[in-house]
Amino acid sequence: MAGEPELRAGEGGEWVLYLQQSLNHHYRQQVTTESGEFDAALAGVVRHFQAQLGLPETGDVDTATWEALTGTRYRWPDEPVATTEVTAGGTVVRLALTLTGEVGAGGVDALADLTVDLADDPPALACTGATFIPGFPEAVADGVEYTGTCALPGAADATGYVLAITGRPDAWSSAGTVALPATTGLVEVT
Repeated sequence: MAGEPELRAGEGGEWVLYLQQSLNHHYRQQVTTESGEFDAALAGVVRHFQAQLGLPETGDVDTATWEALTGTRYRWPDEPVATTEVTAGGTVVRLALTLTGEVGAGGVDALADLTVDLADDPPALACTGATFIPGFPEAVADGVEYTGTCALPGAADATGYVLAITGRPDAWSSAGTVALPATTGLVEVT
């Protein structure tokens, strides 16, 4: 976001609530009560956050603190973020998922519990809190690539994906649903 106001203990309202929600999201757990009130406990959480990032530990939320909390952006790498191999019908089937677009700091865990159901046509991708919308398949040298879009936790709206499947298509359906573990991390946008 842009134009966040400076905040300090004793204040309240929607911006304080947004600060509390942002801190809880950053730490991936509830570190502060989402009350909309900037109390001493919230100031302590802000000081801890500032210390972790080498900022002055004032407990007040200034432009630098907001930028550190809400401004860091990452992009998906230029290689598959998840890969796996399964044996289906006596054939090794290799799956590779490549994503495009940017995500916030919360996107680090966006690919939790990622699976692909090869019995569906097109193969159905799923992961916790995400929606995958398949596109059209394209034949490649030794398999098929499915291109689509997805909405992932912490991701920008325009996230695209390519699921490349290598192996005989007639063997895929016998593999059913398989886990597709994430193998590559995010790259910070500078």
